[in-house]
Amino acid sequence: MKKLYIIASAAGMLFLSSCIKQLDKTFTGTTVVEIDATPLNSANAIAGYPVLTRVPVDAIPLRTTDSTLRRWNGTVRIRVNLVGPQSGTAQTVGYKVMAVSPLTSIAFPATATGQTPTASAATLTVANAVAGTDYTALSGVCNIPANSSFGYIDVAIKNNGAIAGQSRFIGIQLDSTGTIKPNPNYNKIGLVIDQR
Repeated sequence: MKKLYIIASAAGMLFLSSCIKQLDKTFTGTTVVEIDATPLNSANAIAGYPVLTRVPVDAIPLRTTDSTLRRWNGTVRIRVNLVGPQSGTAQTVGYKVMAVSPLTSIAFPATATGQTPTASAATLTVANAVAGTDYTALSGVCNIPANSSFGYIDVAIKNNGAIAGQSRFIGIQLDSTGTIKPNPNYNKIGLVIDQR
């Protein structure tokens, strides 16, 4: 009986320590692109996609300590992610600026401590941003370099002076005019600029 127990224990040890075949996991779907901040942030109830009032940070959801998106002479970088294998050649993603804001007003957060200009939380009227006035006109093409998973859309915000109670909306939608198609679920983002 003791020998049977030893044999059963040895067989059990072999069974528990057996190897599991390593499976290589390879992406086999269609390569698409998506706006990085879109799956990371909640969709606006009216717009149906995220509308940001703070400067997006790559691969991080927005937090209350992030910089408020405001009138300034600076660039907001919107990262575009490649979902699929990298390519040995550069690729392009087409996009367009949405002409009309889906919002008439938005609850704007207070600026973070130490930001200039400072502003308290308020509900602001939303108007459409104008290329050349509120931001530098965009090219409509985002480049993803060879052997990379990311491209950037740079939105250069202009400071044309304060407008009390006002904000400006810029909407960006990826389209199919580039060499890579957009993911239809994560292809839109809105930016609202505090004009106060």
